[in-house]
Amino acid sequence: MNQTFSSLCTVSVYLNLCASSKVLLLVPGFCLNTFILVSLVSCLLSQQSKIRSNVAMFILGSTSCNLVSLSLWPMNIHWRQHGHWLLGSYLCEVMVSAKHLTSSASFHYVSFITFSIYLTVVCGCRQLVNSRLFLALQLLFPLLPVGLKELSLWLLGSRVNHLDRVNLTCFSFINDEVMRVLLLVKTVVFLPLSVYFYAHILHTIIQSAKLMHRSQKINVHLVKVFSLISLITFTAHIPGAVFALMEHHSVCQEMFRDLLLDLPLLSSPIILLCMNIELRNQCLLLLQRNTSNMGKKSISMIDE
Repeated sequence: MNQTFSSLCTVSVYLNLCASSKVLLLVPGFCLNTFILVSLVSCLLSQQSKIRSNVAMFILGSTSCNLVSLSLWPMNIHWRQHGHWLLGSYLCEVMVSAKHLTSSASFHYVSFITFSIYLTVVCGCRQLVNSRLFLALQLLFPLLPVGLKELSLWLLGSRVNHLDRVNLTCFSFINDEVMRVLLLVKTVVFLPLSVYFYAHILHTIIQSAKLMHRSQKINVHLVKVFSLISLITFTAHIPGAVFALMEHHSVCQEMFRDLLLDLPLLSSPIILLCMNIELRNQCLLLLQRNTSNMGKKSISMIDE
């Protein structure tokens, strides 16, 4: 049974605060991921698009996972506002499984963009990166850990019940030791690995520029971009991972942890914009079109 004692804070006030925080994150998160998705589609439809197909698939996968996760938030907000989970055990398990799957997949899809650049720039494996089989394996890989975990527990008949029927709470990590291990692996292995890829890519590009006597001006810009990406990645993932790996004994602490684990829903589209200049240019183009259209509408309204 989940041990979610509510004596450490005023639960009703805290639940309402978490619901309000979820709404504040939901609106910009949904708008930003939708805008990235629209920009990607516009970029692919453009005849002058130079975005690679594998990068486009990773962007599509990451933003789609984020939007699926964001679409689950109304259930969380409903729970926070009422102070109890009132949607039943089935919807609780659906929400938790979907959150685990989408958060894992979104993170790995963003990481695979860096991995593809690493294989192309450092290892010279452009043909491997562009192969459809390798792309299919990369798209399926993020789904395997959570998918195999759910299938194994179902076959063994030892599925974790995330719904606490006494306190009527539905938390993602209480009693779920396997998910804690998977989160630990992501934090300890894949986050540092991404930073290593950034550093090795920069080192290779800088050394190449020195040998060819090219200007280092672009490389200085790349250092700033990769440093920003690394900072955003660690800031978004480390706090939630630390809290998720700790044992919590109050509803308030679990609510705070749950909120921290949703921060990557905002950070991953920002990282995608930093990573890909084609996507960034398309976003700016769409913003300019919207601004000019709004200006024309306002002028026509004044004329009338």
